[in-house]
Amino acid sequence: MNKKELRFVGLSKNCFDNLCSNLDFLQKFKKISNFKIEIIIIDSDSIDGTKKFCRDLDKAGKLDKFIEVDNLSKKFESRIERLTYCRNIGLEEIRSTYESPLIYIPMDMDLKLFDLINVDEFENLINLFIEEKNFDCLLPFSVPYYYDIFALRKEDWVDGNALFKAYKLKKKFYIGSFIFNYFYIFRKQLGTKSFKNDFIKVESAFGGMGLYKISDINLLKENYKIDELNVDFVTEHIAFNNFFENIYISKNWNIKAPKEHIVFKSSNFTQKFIYILRTLKYDFLGLFNALRDKI
Repeated sequence: MNKKELRFVGLSKNCFDNLCSNLDFLQKFKKISNFKIEIIIIDSDSIDGTKKFCRDLDKAGKLDKFIEVDNLSKKFESRIERLTYCRNIGLEEIRSTYESPLIYIPMDMDLKLFDLINVDEFENLINLFIEEKNFDCLLPFSVPYYYDIFALRKEDWVDGNALFKAYKLKKKFYIGSFIFNYFYIFRKQLGTKSFKNDFIKVESAFGGMGLYKISDINLLKENYKIDELNVDFVTEHIAFNNFFENIYISKNWNIKAPKEHIVFKSSNFTQKFIYILRTLKYDFLGLFNALRDKI
């Protein structure tokens, strides 16, 4: 695959600080890169200054396209539906001017995506991705622990919908929410030291952004999809990743995991003990309310 074009497609909603940081990096990267680069931002309902900032960048020619998609909560109840809708707008946008070969780079702009990599390292990463013919998709490893269990599928790691399994058990049994969370989520949030190889082959993953080789225009035709039976519990990445055979997570491409997603894993012994007591408190409150409603 020859060097051609990188299409960055970022989704934003009320993430002004992180979006500014990410776009500042991309502007610096654009100046040093040998690639043809296009940056598209799709914003949904931001009220924190994100819209004005992007509009100003768009007018100054520092964005290739800024798309505003508002009032989505009135159209879609589920966050996953809203994300799927916006991601497919991005696919349609690059489909309209598609030229092969192309690298599609979806981004969640609410994360600081480039704190742990510089522009030269990022250029080298993309070159490696292009030169490795066995890579169809390359994704980052979040540190200190891989947090995005929702999008992850890999045999002997997360081989099913772990979040949904935990949710169903918590709905069935009022006591024991921590056990279910630990078994299906916390203990699966691994660090890089858990893996021997630098590249980990998976069936699906995400973690904030990714590199995808798009060699067929049909891959850009609304291929993010929801699961209508479990809309809130099946991420849109699962359906999209089904179109790619060789998906890898790179141990050496790191993005900081959001603190709220790894709060238990990052806690010391005392903090973990308090966390468990707090979950028991809410479990018993839930049980009490359920029994009261039956009376």
